[in-house]
Amino acid sequence: MLILIYGLAIGIFISLIGGGGAALYLGVLTSQLGLATAVAVPTSLVVALPALFFGFLTQMHIKNINWHVGNQMILAAIPGIIVGTLSSQFIPQKLYNWIVGTIFLIMGGMVLLKAFRKSTKPAANQSVWAARGFGLLSGLMVGIGGLSGGATTAAGLAILGLTAVQAAGTATYVLTTMSAISLVGHLFTSTFAWQAGWLLMLGAIIGAIATPLVIRRLDLNRVNRVLTPFLGLLIIYFGIKMFI
Repeated sequence: MLILIYGLAIGIFISLIGGGGAALYLGVLTSQLGLATAVAVPTSLVVALPALFFGFLTQMHIKNINWHVGNQMILAAIPGIIVGTLSSQFIPQKLYNWIVGTIFLIMGGMVLLKAFRKSTKPAANQSVWAARGFGLLSGLMVGIGGLSGGATTAAGLAILGLTAVQAAGTATYVLTTMSAISLVGHLFTSTFAWQAGWLLMLGAIIGAIATPLVIRRLDLNRVNRVLTPFLGLLIIYFGIKMFI
């Protein structure tokens, strides 16, 4: 039952910020279920993907996805995933942590800056190229380090001018697609503990479906005023953790 509650909490969390929750799934799989890291990393993909998918269906149902921006990010992310996967064996883990941590700090600061000051909306052509840039960056992070592009994707969408709520919905769409591509690659190279995380998966699915429906009934302007700076601070926290 405790594992189900963990999954529910993660499902709520990823629905709020639009992330994949890989680090959270990985922590539960290793610390609570006792899986070795080498098995827990690919297993976290299996656990994460259904919650992302059902969350995506819910976000699509309530029309909370910017398809144009999401598609631009996905198209750019695919070559990033391929390049990242091929180059991951040549990048030391410490260097990867420093690179990702620095990116998180910069993007978290940009989200905070956007939250506390009004800015003009970028031109359409600028938004397209910015979306592709953020998609490529997220794809590289997914390819190099596994399912870890959530914070970058959500931050990029917020910086592009989407509200925090719409950024979370669109990120769910982007991450579902990227996670599916990444999982296909792992199916040929990794070992999975297929039955270990089913309660975790069930809880996450419930949280991912229920949270967008609840948020929809709230004052979205107030939600965004709270959620956008929270997202920025959370990304900065993730960046600091990469250096520790």
